Amino acid sequence: MACTQSGLGVPVIVDLQINPAAAEWSLIVDAVRAAEDAGFGSVWNMDHFSGAHFGNQNMPECFSTLAAWASVTSRIGLGSLVVNVMNREPGLLANAVSTVQNISGGRLTLGIGAGASPNSPYAAEHRALNIGLLPTMAQRHARLVEVMDIVHHIWSTNRAEKYNGFPTPCVVPTVVVGVNSRALASIAGARFAGINVRFNHEDRVGIINAAKESYVATHGSLKGFDASVWIHHRAELADPTHPEHVQFASEGFTRIILLSIKTPDNAAISSTAKYL
Repeated sequence: MACTQSGLGVPVIVDLQINPAAAEWSLIVDAVRAAEDAGFGSVWNMDHFSGAHFGNQNMPECFSTLAAWASVTSRIGLGSLVVNVMNREPGLLANAVSTVQNISGGRLTLGIGAGASPNSPYAAEHRALNIGLLPTMAQRHARLVEVMDIVHHIWSTNRAEKYNGFPTPCVVPTVVVGVNSRALASIAGARFAGINVRFNHEDRVGIINAAKESYVATHGSLKGFDASVWIHHRAELADPTHPEHVQFASEGFTRIILLSIKTPDNAAISSTAKYL
């Protein structure tokens, strides 16, 4: 397998993210299988209720879709990029994650996010469903930590008796946080396994450095740190000699997630295999 070494001295993994609303189910299944056959590390799903923001009239539910993807694959990792912690009560989130993790045999990575502001274009789907969104960034960050504390308690061996009978994951999933600020990157580094950031964020380097600094302060080293960057899918970006791939690796990213936002191009997905 061809790979680069990230600035952390670990191989850079190349993953694929699919928009499940972009095509009928049979085409999405074909794309997921093509990703597994090509050798992608993981295939990621998004968490939205409506496809309107993406120009689609459909949006399958995140965890239902991941469970279905788990049932048609056997090797490839699965992930959510990212689950809005405001979309589900903590108990429901804990149950959904446990369900997918157990169906997949431990292949799930939980990508979570603090959610958008009430004034964001993404908030329309929440207003339609009467889901309240917190007005300040600090409140949203605090809620993310609170929700995940509850989730991890539900999964723990010494959980409160009231949670007896609630499902637990066969393997507690790695948790990474989708971030747009150094403040949340610092929280993610201290409390979770890593971060995800968009490729064209103006402070991309500052964000990953904030996360790394916080992670080292908590863990003593960068061992286990998972830093991913998402960018629109082009097969050549998986090439370890491609300038953008080299740049991401030099910044310390351990994972590049190639986003297929439109109808999946299975030929393009399969063509990535020569770099993986």
